[in-house]
Amino acid sequence: MSELPALIRRDWLDVGGGHKLHLAQYGDPNGIPVLYLHGGPGAGCVSDDLMLFDGDIFHILMLDQRGTGRSKPLGELEHNTLLSLLKDLEKVRVWLNISSWCLVGGSFGATLGLIYSGAFPERVLSQVFWGLFIPSENGTNWLYSNKGAANLFATEYLAFTALAPYTSNIERLFETYRAGLNHENVDIRHEFIQAWLQWEQSLSMPGCDLVCIESTSSKSLAELELHYASHQYFGAYQLMRQLSAGIQAPTRILQGELDWVCPSQITENFLLEFGSNIINYSVIKSGYHGLANDKMFGEVVYAIREMANNMKDK
Repeated sequence: MSELPALIRRDWLDVGGGHKLHLAQYGDPNGIPVLYLHGGPGAGCVSDDLMLFDGDIFHILMLDQRGTGRSKPLGELEHNTLLSLLKDLEKVRVWLNISSWCLVGGSFGATLGLIYSGAFPERVLSQVFWGLFIPSENGTNWLYSNKGAANLFATEYLAFTALAPYTSNIERLFETYRAGLNHENVDIRHEFIQAWLQWEQSLSMPGCDLVCIESTSSKSLAELELHYASHQYFGAYQLMRQLSAGIQAPTRILQGELDWVCPSQITENFLLEFGSNIINYSVIKSGYHGLANDKMFGEVVYAIREMANNMKDK
Protein backbone atom coordinates (compact mmCIF):
# COMPACT_ATOMS: atom_id res chain seq x y z
CA MET A 1 0.00 0.00 0.00
CA SER A 2 1.77 3.11 -1.22
CA GLU A 3 -0.67 5.70 0.07
CA LEU A 4 -2.59 6.05 3.29
CA PRO A 5 -6.37 5.57 3.00
CA ALA A 6 -8.24 8.76 2.16
CA LEU A 7 -10.21 10.62 4.81
CA ILE A 8 -13.98 10.43 4.36
CA ARG A 9 -15.05 12.62 7.28
CA ARG A 10 -14.41 13.32 10.94
CA ASP A 11 -16.87 13.95 13.75
CA TRP A 12 -17.02 14.56 17.47
CA LEU A 13 -19.74 12.40 19.03
CA ASP A 14 -21.31 13.44 22.32
CA VAL A 15 -21.51 10.28 24.44
CA GLY A 16 -22.51 11.96 27.70
CA GLY A 17 -20.66 12.60 30.93
CA GLY A 18 -18.96 15.60 29.35
CA HIS A 19 -17.13 13.46 26.77
CA LYS A 20 -17.03 14.02 23.01
CA LEU A 21 -15.30 11.30 21.02
CA HIS A 22 -13.30 11.99 17.90
CA LEU A 23 -14.18 9.58 15.08
CA ALA A 24 -12.35 9.73 11.75
CA GLN A 25 -13.50 7.59 8.82
CA TYR A 26 -11.16 6.54 6.01
CA GLY A 27 -11.07 4.33 2.95
CA ASP A 28 -14.12 3.05 1.09
CA PRO A 29 -17.45 3.98 2.75
CA ASN A 30 -18.92 0.84 1.14
CA GLY A 31 -16.01 -1.37 2.18
CA ILE A 32 -15.71 -3.84 5.04
CA PRO A 33 -16.30 -1.84 8.23
CA VAL A 34 -13.38 -2.16 10.66
CA LEU A 35 -13.05 -0.42 14.02
CA TYR A 36 -9.51 0.29 15.18
CA LEU A 37 -9.02 0.04 18.95
CA HIS A 38 -5.90 1.83 20.18
CA GLY A 39 -4.04 0.81 23.30
CA GLY A 40 -2.82 2.51 26.41
CA PRO A 41 -5.38 2.92 27.80
CA GLY A 42 -4.95 6.52 26.74
CA ALA A 43 -2.74 6.34 23.64
CA GLY A 44 -5.20 7.63 21.04
CA CYS A 45 -5.00 6.98 17.29
CA VAL A 46 -2.09 8.18 15.16
CA SER A 47 -1.84 8.47 11.40
CA ASP A 48 0.70 5.63 11.16
CA ASP A 49 -2.03 3.23 12.34
CA LEU A 50 -3.69 3.68 8.96
CA MET A 51 -0.78 1.84 7.34
CA LEU A 52 -2.34 -1.40 8.60
CA PHE A 53 -5.27 -1.12 6.20
CA ASP A 54 -5.99 -1.19 2.49
CA GLY A 55 -8.33 1.74 1.87
CA ASP A 56 -9.73 0.09 -1.25
CA ILE A 57 -11.06 -2.79 0.84
CA PHE A 58 -11.96 -1.37 4.25
CA HIS A 59 -14.21 1.33 5.68
CA ILE A 60 -11.79 2.27 8.48
CA LEU A 61 -13.08 3.76 11.73
CA MET A 62 -10.41 5.42 13.86
CA LEU A 63 -11.92 6.18 17.25
CA ASP A 64 -10.11 8.09 19.98
CA GLN A 65 -11.40 6.65 23.25
CA ARG A 66 -12.46 8.86 26.16
CA GLY A 67 -9.81 11.39 27.14
CA THR A 68 -7.43 10.48 24.31
CA GLY A 69 -6.19 11.86 21.01
CA ARG A 70 -8.58 14.47 19.64
CA SER A 71 -11.44 13.46 21.91
CA LYS A 72 -12.55 16.11 24.39
CA PRO A 73 -11.64 16.89 27.08
CA LEU A 74 -8.13 15.45 26.76
CA GLY A 75 -7.06 13.40 29.78
CA GLU A 76 -10.46 13.51 31.48
CA LEU A 77 -10.70 10.80 34.16
CA GLU A 78 -14.24 11.42 35.34
CA HIS A 79 -16.77 9.04 33.77
CA ASN A 80 -13.85 7.16 32.25
CA THR A 81 -14.22 3.46 33.03
CA LEU A 82 -14.15 0.19 31.14
CA LEU A 83 -17.95 0.01 30.96
CA SER A 84 -18.02 3.56 29.60
CA LEU A 85 -15.63 2.56 26.81
CA LEU A 86 -17.70 -0.51 25.96
CA LYS A 87 -20.93 1.50 25.84
CA ASP A 88 -19.21 4.08 23.63
CA LEU A 89 -18.42 1.42 21.03
CA GLU A 90 -22.08 0.50 20.76
CA LYS A 91 -23.09 4.17 20.54
CA VAL A 92 -20.66 4.66 17.67
CA ARG A 93 -21.92 1.55 15.88
CA VAL A 94 -25.53 2.67 16.18
CA TRP A 95 -24.67 6.22 15.11
CA LEU A 96 -23.00 4.84 11.98
CA ASN A 97 -25.93 2.48 11.35
CA ILE A 98 -23.56 -0.49 11.02
CA SER A 99 -25.11 -3.82 11.91
CA SER A 100 -21.76 -5.56 12.49
CA TRP A 101 -18.09 -4.80 11.98
CA CYS A 102 -14.56 -6.14 12.24
CA LEU A 103 -12.29 -5.25 15.14
CA VAL A 104 -8.54 -4.62 15.04
CA GLY A 105 -6.43 -3.54 17.99
CA GLY A 106 -3.39 -4.02 20.17
CA SER A 107 -2.45 -4.13 23.85
CA PHE A 108 -5.31 -2.67 25.93
CA GLY A 109 -7.21 -2.15 22.66
CA ALA A 110 -7.10 -5.92 22.21
CA THR A 111 -8.38 -6.34 25.76
CA LEU A 112 -11.28 -3.99 25.06
CA GLY A 113 -12.05 -5.70 21.76
CA LEU A 114 -12.02 -9.19 23.24
CA ILE A 115 -14.49 -8.14 25.95
CA TYR A 116 -16.73 -6.35 23.45
CA SER A 117 -16.81 -9.34 21.09
CA GLY A 118 -17.82 -11.59 23.98
CA ALA A 119 -20.50 -9.18 25.19
CA PHE A 120 -21.89 -8.49 21.69
CA PRO A 121 -20.99 -11.60 19.64
CA GLU A 122 -23.55 -10.86 16.94
CA ARG A 123 -21.96 -7.46 16.28
CA VAL A 124 -18.47 -8.73 15.36
CA LEU A 125 -17.68 -10.26 11.96
CA SER A 126 -14.00 -11.05 12.48
CA GLN A 127 -11.10 -9.65 14.49
CA VAL A 128 -7.32 -9.38 14.68
CA PHE A 129 -5.51 -8.49 17.91
CA TRP A 130 -1.86 -8.29 18.95
CA GLY A 131 0.01 -7.83 22.22
CA LEU A 132 -3.10 -8.79 24.18
CA PHE A 133 -2.99 -7.42 27.71
CA ILE A 134 -4.40 -9.68 30.42
CA PRO A 135 -5.49 -7.26 33.20
CA SER A 136 -5.17 -9.81 35.99
CA GLU A 137 -3.20 -9.41 39.21
CA ASN A 138 -0.36 -11.29 37.50
CA GLY A 139 -0.49 -8.95 34.50
CA THR A 140 -0.38 -5.85 36.69
CA ASN A 141 2.35 -7.22 38.94
CA TRP A 142 4.43 -8.13 35.91
CA LEU A 143 4.32 -4.53 34.71
CA TYR A 144 4.63 -2.52 37.89
CA SER A 145 5.88 -4.58 40.86
CA ASN A 146 9.39 -5.84 41.54
CA LYS A 147 8.23 -9.41 40.77
CA GLY A 148 8.01 -9.41 36.98
CA ALA A 149 9.64 -7.38 34.22
CA ALA A 150 11.73 -5.65 36.92
CA ASN A 151 13.85 -8.80 37.14
CA LEU A 152 14.71 -8.60 33.44
CA PHE A 153 15.10 -4.81 33.25
CA ALA A 154 16.63 -4.02 36.63
CA THR A 155 18.35 -0.77 35.65
CA GLU A 156 15.26 0.57 33.89
CA TYR A 157 13.08 -0.42 36.85
CA LEU A 158 15.37 1.43 39.25
CA ALA A 159 14.86 4.54 37.13
CA PHE A 160 11.09 3.98 37.15
CA THR A 161 10.91 3.59 40.93
CA ALA A 162 13.53 6.21 41.84
CA LEU A 163 10.73 8.75 42.26
CA ALA A 164 8.54 6.30 44.19
CA PRO A 165 10.69 3.64 45.90
CA TYR A 166 7.88 1.37 47.10
CA THR A 167 8.45 -1.62 44.85
CA SER A 168 6.87 -4.08 47.28
CA ASN A 169 3.64 -2.06 47.44
CA ILE A 170 2.00 -1.23 44.10
CA GLU A 171 -0.72 0.86 45.75
CA ARG A 172 1.87 3.20 47.29
CA LEU A 173 3.75 3.31 44.00
CA PHE A 174 0.56 4.38 42.23
CA GLU A 175 -0.29 6.95 44.93
CA THR A 176 3.12 8.56 44.61
CA TYR A 177 2.89 8.69 40.83
CA ARG A 178 -0.62 10.15 41.00
CA ALA A 179 0.64 12.95 43.24
CA GLY A 180 3.65 13.50 41.00
CA LEU A 181 1.62 13.67 37.79
CA ASN A 182 -0.55 16.37 39.39
CA HIS A 183 2.19 18.28 41.20
CA GLU A 184 1.94 22.07 41.08
CA ASN A 185 5.58 22.29 39.93
CA VAL A 186 5.76 21.77 36.17
CA ASP A 187 9.29 20.35 36.30
CA ILE A 188 8.28 17.72 38.84
CA ARG A 189 5.23 16.82 36.76
CA HIS A 190 7.45 16.45 33.71
CA GLU A 191 9.85 14.20 35.62
CA PHE A 192 7.05 11.84 36.67
CA ILE A 193 5.50 11.79 33.18
CA GLN A 194 8.81 10.87 31.56
CA ALA A 195 9.64 8.22 34.17
CA TRP A 196 6.26 6.52 33.70
CA LEU A 197 6.36 6.52 29.90
CA GLN A 198 10.02 5.58 29.59
CA TRP A 199 9.51 2.48 31.74
CA GLU A 200 6.85 1.29 29.33
CA GLN A 201 9.02 2.29 26.37
CA SER A 202 11.92 0.22 27.71
CA LEU A 203 9.66 -2.87 27.74
CA SER A 204 8.02 -2.17 24.37
CA MET A 205 11.26 -1.76 22.44
CA PRO A 206 14.05 -3.29 24.55
CA GLY A 207 17.55 -2.35 23.56
CA CYS A 208 16.50 0.87 21.85
CA ASP A 209 17.58 4.27 23.12
CA LEU A 210 14.96 5.86 25.35
CA VAL A 211 13.62 9.13 24.03
CA CYS A 212 12.05 12.02 25.85
CA ILE A 213 8.39 11.83 24.90
CA GLU A 214 7.20 15.37 24.29
CA SER A 215 3.61 15.90 23.22
CA THR A 216 0.40 17.40 24.51
CA SER A 217 -0.89 13.87 25.11
CA SER A 218 2.05 12.65 27.24
CA LYS A 219 0.48 13.68 30.54
CA SER A 220 -2.95 12.33 29.58
CA LEU A 221 -1.44 8.98 28.51
CA ALA A 222 0.42 8.56 31.79
CA GLU A 223 -2.60 9.65 33.83
CA LEU A 224 -5.04 7.38 32.02
CA GLU A 225 -2.74 4.36 32.26
CA LEU A 226 -2.34 5.01 35.98
CA HIS A 227 -6.09 5.61 36.37
CA TYR A 228 -6.96 2.22 34.91
CA ALA A 229 -4.12 0.31 36.57
CA SER A 230 -4.89 1.71 40.02
CA HIS A 231 -8.56 0.71 39.61
CA GLN A 232 -7.67 -2.84 38.54
CA TYR A 233 -8.90 -1.96 35.03
CA PHE A 234 -12.45 -1.66 36.35
CA GLY A 235 -13.15 -5.38 36.39
CA ALA A 236 -11.80 -6.10 32.90
CA TYR A 237 -10.21 -9.41 33.91
CA GLN A 238 -13.45 -10.76 35.39
CA LEU A 239 -15.33 -9.81 32.23
CA MET A 240 -12.71 -11.47 30.03
CA ARG A 241 -13.02 -14.67 32.02
CA GLN A 242 -16.82 -14.61 31.79
CA LEU A 243 -17.18 -13.60 28.14
CA SER A 244 -14.27 -15.06 26.16
CA ALA A 245 -15.94 -18.43 25.65
CA GLY A 246 -18.93 -16.68 24.06
CA ILE A 247 -16.97 -15.13 21.20
CA GLN A 248 -18.40 -16.21 17.84
CA ALA A 249 -16.25 -14.25 15.37
CA PRO A 250 -13.07 -15.72 13.90
CA THR A 251 -10.36 -14.29 16.12
CA ARG A 252 -6.61 -14.04 15.50
CA ILE A 253 -4.29 -13.11 18.39
CA LEU A 254 -0.60 -12.42 17.70
CA GLN A 255 1.78 -12.22 20.64
CA GLY A 256 5.42 -11.23 20.29
CA GLU A 257 8.04 -13.68 21.51
CA LEU A 258 9.87 -10.69 23.02
CA ASP A 259 6.79 -8.86 24.30
CA TRP A 260 7.85 -7.76 27.78
CA VAL A 261 4.77 -5.56 28.31
CA CYS A 262 2.32 -8.43 27.85
CA PRO A 263 4.41 -11.62 28.00
CA SER A 264 3.15 -14.56 25.99
CA GLN A 265 3.10 -16.94 28.96
CA ILE A 266 0.42 -14.90 30.77
CA THR A 267 -1.65 -14.72 27.57
CA GLU A 268 -1.27 -18.44 26.88
CA ASN A 269 -2.30 -19.38 30.43
CA PHE A 270 -5.42 -17.26 30.08
CA LEU A 271 -6.41 -18.70 26.70
CA LEU A 272 -5.82 -22.28 27.87
CA GLU A 273 -8.28 -21.77 30.70
CA PHE A 274 -10.81 -19.36 29.22
CA GLY A 275 -10.33 -19.36 25.45
CA SER A 276 -12.25 -21.21 22.75
CA ASN A 277 -11.58 -23.03 19.48
CA ILE A 278 -12.55 -19.97 17.47
CA ILE A 279 -9.52 -18.09 18.82
CA ASN A 280 -6.39 -18.65 16.73
CA TYR A 281 -3.31 -17.79 18.79
CA SER A 282 0.29 -17.62 17.62
CA VAL A 283 3.62 -16.36 18.94
CA ILE A 284 5.61 -14.20 16.54
CA LYS A 285 9.30 -15.09 16.63
CA SER A 286 11.47 -12.02 17.39
CA GLY A 287 8.29 -9.94 17.74
CA TYR A 288 8.07 -7.19 20.36
CA HIS A 289 4.98 -5.56 21.84
CA GLY A 290 4.08 -2.77 19.48
CA LEU A 291 3.86 -2.02 15.79
CA ALA A 292 7.06 0.04 15.85
CA ASN A 293 8.68 -3.39 15.60
CA ASP A 294 8.86 -4.28 11.88
CA LYS A 295 8.33 -7.98 12.56
CA MET A 296 5.06 -7.42 14.45
CA PHE A 297 3.88 -4.79 11.97
CA GLY A 298 4.35 -7.13 9.02
CA GLU A 299 2.57 -10.02 10.73
CA VAL A 300 -0.38 -7.83 11.73
CA VAL A 301 -0.75 -6.41 8.21
CA TYR A 302 -0.73 -9.94 6.81
CA ALA A 303 -3.35 -11.10 9.32
CA ILE A 304 -5.64 -8.16 8.49
CA ARG A 305 -5.27 -8.83 4.76
CA GLU A 306 -6.04 -12.51 5.38
CA MET A 307 -9.13 -11.53 7.39
CA ALA A 308 -10.39 -9.48 4.44
CA ASN A 309 -9.76 -12.31 1.99
CA ASN A 310 -11.63 -14.77 4.17
CA MET A 311 -14.61 -12.45 4.36
CA LYS A 312 -14.67 -12.02 0.59
CA ASP A 313 -14.84 -15.80 0.19
CA LYS A 314 -18.00 -16.06 2.29
